[in-house]
Amino acid sequence: MFIKAIKLLFISLCFVLTTTKVLANALEKPAVESFESSSVLQYYQHNDDSQISLSKQHYKFGQRALLWQWQGNSRLSTQQLRLLTYNQSQLKYGNYFPASPTFLISLYSEQPQTSSVKISFEKNGDVSGKESIWFDLPLNFSGWRIFRVPFYEMNGQAPEKNAEVHYDTLTFSTGGSGQVFIDDIIFSQFHDDRHPYPSAQTPFMRKEAQQSASDHWMPLLSDLSLVNRLSPAPLQADDVKQLLAIEDKITAQLISQNKSADSLASLKRSFTELSLVDNDKTVQGPPLTFAASEVYYNKAQQGEKIHTRLHDLGLLLKKLALHHSNGPQENQSAVEQMFIQASRYYLDQGWQAGSSMGTLHHIGYSTRELTEAFYLMRKPLQQAGLLNDIGASLQWIFNLGKLLGDKASFHANIDYMNTQSFYHLLIIFLSNERAMQAALLQAFSDYISIILAQDDSHGVFKIDGTAWHHGGHYPAYALGAFEKVPQLIYSLSASRFSINEAGHSNFKKAFLASRIYSQPFDFGFGNAGRHPFAGSFSSLQQQYLQLALSGNPQHTDAIDKDVAGAYLRLWGKQDQESSRLFKQYGISAETLTGYYSFPYAATAVLRQKGWAAIIKGYSKYVWASEIYVASNRYGRYPANGTVQLLNEQGERGSGFVEAGWDWNRFPGATVINLPIEQLETTQPLLMFKSDETFVGSVQLNNNGLFAMQLNESKGANHEGNDEGVQLLAGELKAKKSVFAFNNKLIFIGTDISSRDNSHPVQTNLFQSYLTEPAQPLYSSSAGRVTSFPYQATLPLQSATGSAKGTTNAKNSTANWLIDPYGNGYHLLSDTKVTVKRKHQHSLHNKYALRTGKMNHKGKGVTKTQGDFASAWLEHGIAPENGAYQYAVYPFMSQAQIRNFAEIADAKPSYDILQADSQAHIVVDHITNTTAYALFSAKTPVQHGILASSSAPALVMVQQQDNKGATLSIVEPNLNFSQEKSADGFSQPVTLTLTLNGHWQLPTTSKVKSVIYRQDKTEITLTSQHGLSVVLNVQQKFE
Repeated sequence: MFIKAIKLLFISLCFVLTTTKVLANALEKPAVESFESSSVLQYYQHNDDSQISLSKQHYKFGQRALLWQWQGNSRLSTQQLRLLTYNQSQLKYGNYFPASPTFLISLYSEQPQTSSVKISFEKNGDVSGKESIWFDLPLNFSGWRIFRVPFYEMNGQAPEKNAEVHYDTLTFSTGGSGQVFIDDIIFSQFHDDRHPYPSAQTPFMRKEAQQSASDHWMPLLSDLSLVNRLSPAPLQADDVKQLLAIEDKITAQLISQNKSADSLASLKRSFTELSLVDNDKTVQGPPLTFAASEVYYNKAQQGEKIHTRLHDLGLLLKKLALHHSNGPQENQSAVEQMFIQASRYYLDQGWQAGSSMGTLHHIGYSTRELTEAFYLMRKPLQQAGLLNDIGASLQWIFNLGKLLGDKASFHANIDYMNTQSFYHLLIIFLSNERAMQAALLQAFSDYISIILAQDDSHGVFKIDGTAWHHGGHYPAYALGAFEKVPQLIYSLSASRFSINEAGHSNFKKAFLASRIYSQPFDFGFGNAGRHPFAGSFSSLQQQYLQLALSGNPQHTDAIDKDVAGAYLRLWGKQDQESSRLFKQYGISAETLTGYYSFPYAATAVLRQKGWAAIIKGYSKYVWASEIYVASNRYGRYPANGTVQLLNEQGERGSGFVEAGWDWNRFPGATVINLPIEQLETTQPLLMFKSDETFVGSVQLNNNGLFAMQLNESKGANHEGNDEGVQLLAGELKAKKSVFAFNNKLIFIGTDISSRDNSHPVQTNLFQSYLTEPAQPLYSSSAGRVTSFPYQATLPLQSATGSAKGTTNAKNSTANWLIDPYGNGYHLLSDTKVTVKRKHQHSLHNKYALRTGKMNHKGKGVTKTQGDFASAWLEHGIAPENGAYQYAVYPFMSQAQIRNFAEIADAKPSYDILQADSQAHIVVDHITNTTAYALFSAKTPVQHGILASSSAPALVMVQQQDNKGATLSIVEPNLNFSQEKSADGFSQPVTLTLTLNGHWQLPTTSKVKSVIYRQDKTEITLTSQHGLSVVLNVQQKFE
């Protein structure tokens, strides 16, 4: 009986709990209101001078919107609302970027109205105004508008930025007469503070950003007014002819690069899928969205999320435009009808001048095809009376008015060059007036000329040829600029609107620099940013041709010989037509060999025929890598003094493949070998900068030296506010150098230490993908090795010295390895070497193990695997003074591979003179050059003519038989004035070198003074940008 009573009690409790939960869910107030059910009207109170109803006439998501109509002073109010918490909001980067509660609403007005709507929020139903905030919204527009208004931007008792809000009443009030359709109200959602944008109806937002023009994605009302107020000068005599020629060049580029492969039937099917409805007055359809993933969505409230992305509309319109240009003439009428209908839909959805649709952040990546389509169809748009409206829309979205601003305020941005620059050129022709086109085109030419020429703190293309974005050299973003800028330079060439010499010349330098730090097109993992194994310039063939055919920057030659020579080296064999043309101008394929420094990227490159060695570090001013929420998640080490050897087949053909890649094993890197779950940072975004200023390279006569002070113990996150925080565990430190002489690289490491008591410190020799398990490597102990799997340790050698001090590279018993791609490694120090051949399992860089997030570019692949051969130097767990020395002979011939034991045993052409905490010094006997990596200025130099340095420095000295010498000198401290600024610019530093003996110097602006003291010569000079200062000196005889 007792048990039965307990069961009945338990059942009763379950019923009560279940009923309570059901009732609670039924009564939960909505976070978004889409007005799909007539029952919602009971929660919206209005006065007698207004009425509300549900309408299918105009709506966004779902199938209905609220129609509010009024005569006289009217109010509409509700308390049926719920405010989303921080954790319930759509924040892509979590709590990494500051976010604030934001009100979102979609409004439709059938025609511009003179009245405004006041939107206010109250707390606890207070109507006295003591607890209320509000903003006014003019209804001076037609079509849809989407607004995102942060609460801290509102009037009244506005909350602090980022603070939670607790309002319970939303009120709309207005006067006069009118009507508006209201849909998809999100009462409060936390939004990334960077994203809500002002508009013609909400000009009060983001005042500081508007005044500073600091957000290059944000269109400015002030710039829009510059376009509207522009009074163009009369056309010059030849202007119309030149404008037509420019239009023809643009059109030819767009059509030749995008041959239409879509049939009319296919295009009609795609168009039908837009679900557009033409009611004569407007063309309606599903919401035309941008950045919809940032906005809260409730399927139960709003139904299936049916919408058309702005980018997808652009892709379809471009297909229609290309078919109109390339397809059968009899199809043109049908194509025009579809295109015009879609254009009216675009405008009705609110994509009009002055409308920000909530946000336009990063809009440029979604509007490129759209703009090309509108340009190609400008004549049908003009005939339909839509050209000026479409043009005005794009002028606003692309902020064309910035071209008319103060020239002193112009500053470059690589996103602009990639997603806006060429499209500014196209938009200029989306107007009916030729004089306006000429005026805007001249302003455009001036603007582009100025920003391309900038190599200072405002510049994208730095003095060394690097291309900056996100506060560092970023080839993946440079690619977009390199694709678009040659198009506009070519389009404007041979006209009065051509880009000036300074801009053209600086861009050319950066463009051609890309062929140096890539091989043949791949720019490697060191500078890949957040996209390892995906960086290539192979798509730039057409752009090389365009830049070559634009003439030289001085406008004196019809063909740019430098660019044409580079083109012939890269593509000449497959393009006989261009080869014949360039040959007529006496141009042949270039030979690209030598040593090159890119200080703003902490990168050096040694190029020999058929291969390149890309050497990479980082510092206080140059970040190590870019790690994002779901990109490059395990990329801690690609700049830890790495050296990537690339042959003519690029990354894959040189053994660099992501499938199975061990993210601890970047070649050349000194690392703490960590389990992958510890290798992944806890930060959502990380761009690590150390506190060290010593990283850089010096070059002399095609040889060079790279050195860096590796220090993971302390630093900053370039993308965050983490100064002083230990971002990388283990406190790994090392002094590393790579000497490049002739066809070899000499690696030295000293002072290697770590405080990780669980994981070993290692320096990687190589990690090579095996195309088949039997692909061989060779070693001094085992000869040809094809076994798989395989593991061995090379026996320690008996050397005449060690990596802890002075040693000669000649060893009694040479230890050596040859990797599967023919690179030879001569091991000079008594450091344990492990060699492995195995099947490796790893994680895709686009997959975050900690959070489970996956970047769409990873295509759902979380785990990877592949066969690899690897070798590394063992420094042990928590070493205190580890060291290494080895030499590498890249991509040897078959004869060299067969005879590598003899090469390793032969008397070396170099000597390592010093390798300790003070300096790494190597002399090359072939060139009679001594190279110095001076990590400290505390002790005198004991080798060669260099006696001392006032600061850490990189120096190369080549002595001649005639008592002369050539010095190449770098003080590698870039000395940025603002370490956190994305506009990094080197400030001059002063360095004093003391030479043994008396030496005469030529007069140069870099040398500040020469002082003779006893048997010494003190040279004080200025170093800037981390670039070599070369001095030719002669012994002075008294």
